[in-house]
Amino acid sequence: MDNLTHSLLGAALAEVARPRAASAPPRRLFAVAGVLAANLPDLDLLYTGITPPPLGYLLHHRGHTHTLVGLVVQAAVLALVYRLLPPVRRLPPEHRARLWTLICVGLLSHELLDAGNSYGVHPFFPFDSRWYYGDAVFILEPWLWLLLGMPVAWMASRVWMRLAFLGFLAILPLALSRAGVVPPAAVAVLFAAGLVFGWTLGRLSPRGRAWTAIAASAAFVGVLFGLSSFARAETKELLAPIVRGEILDVVLTPDPGNPMCWSVIVIERDDGAGEYVLHSGTLSVAPAWLAPTRCASHRFGGPRPNDEAERRLVLYDAVRQPREGLRALHDRDCWVKAWLQFGRAPRVEEGAILDLRFDRGGRNFTSMALRPGEQAASCPSHLTSWEPPRADLLQR
Repeated sequence: MDNLTHSLLGAALAEVARPRAASAPPRRLFAVAGVLAANLPDLDLLYTGITPPPLGYLLHHRGHTHTLVGLVVQAAVLALVYRLLPPVRRLPPEHRARLWTLICVGLLSHELLDAGNSYGVHPFFPFDSRWYYGDAVFILEPWLWLLLGMPVAWMASRVWMRLAFLGFLAILPLALSRAGVVPPAAVAVLFAAGLVFGWTLGRLSPRGRAWTAIAASAAFVGVLFGLSSFARAETKELLAPIVRGEILDVVLTPDPGNPMCWSVIVIERDDGAGEYVLHSGTLSVAPAWLAPTRCASHRFGGPRPNDEAERRLVLYDAVRQPREGLRALHDRDCWVKAWLQFGRAPRVEEGAILDLRFDRGGRNFTSMALRPGEQAASCPSHLTSWEPPRADLLQR
């Protein structure tokens, strides 16, 4: 997830964890600890440069600092650093216990949020090096900004600070709408819900607001996971007449601010043709209310006719790739072999390999130029050992 969402959740967790006794520590001490812990796993961004781009970012971000073992190490280091601070050393044991709990929960919240989207995590390394994907939450989700941001805004001590923060939160979905990512109707619904939610929060205590933020966000994410399961089943049903081989994976991403719309990528292995096929499209889980052609994500692709599925699922041109070609690249090019530790929907075209998950009609941050024989033999440094998501395509 984006760092704003992590920070807002960390602040809400801090309000819940903060003692309410007369000798309670200042809110700032717990708030900083919560926000810091909720963002700390992203410190892997500091060392992505040890491996040449784009591999450094692809392999090291959401890498070792996003594993459960890594979280334990970070919790120990952060607790040690905080233990050396005079304000923390003066806390009574029961207040310090709350602070250590906040740090642990804040770190774990980062892992849980990141596990919700199609980017993936591998939390059980070194015992299990596979990627795990939630396929349910968009990385930039305005509804989470609303549900977490409104209660956090109430924590500000001055009215002008609340208004400034709420204005900042309002600008974000407007910017996404201007970019065509969030439709204006969804922005209007967000603003209306924000007014109602803000009025409700005004009647609660600070801790009640924080609990409401956490509970509402958890409920929203739970709904997204339910819709993701439904979208997966719908996609498989609608593609059954088209797919000739085995469906290996279904990649799902909801439109930000509009969970009725989902971007889908289906990876098919067609052993008869010696190919793998990437089917991409836009699915509406409520076509009676919103046709897939009206989804924001639809504007990033060109539809192809499919009368049977078009009312619920609009498909784009399928990408057919030779399996032997991908295996040959994996075997002879150590750069591609490393890239395939990340790539979930690999597409080779025009002398480059990229991940279709992040395709918006051009090259993206996953794009890597293929190297000629001599350059391909010179391998990049400091590689990881994640299990390739498409190991099912590399097997002979």
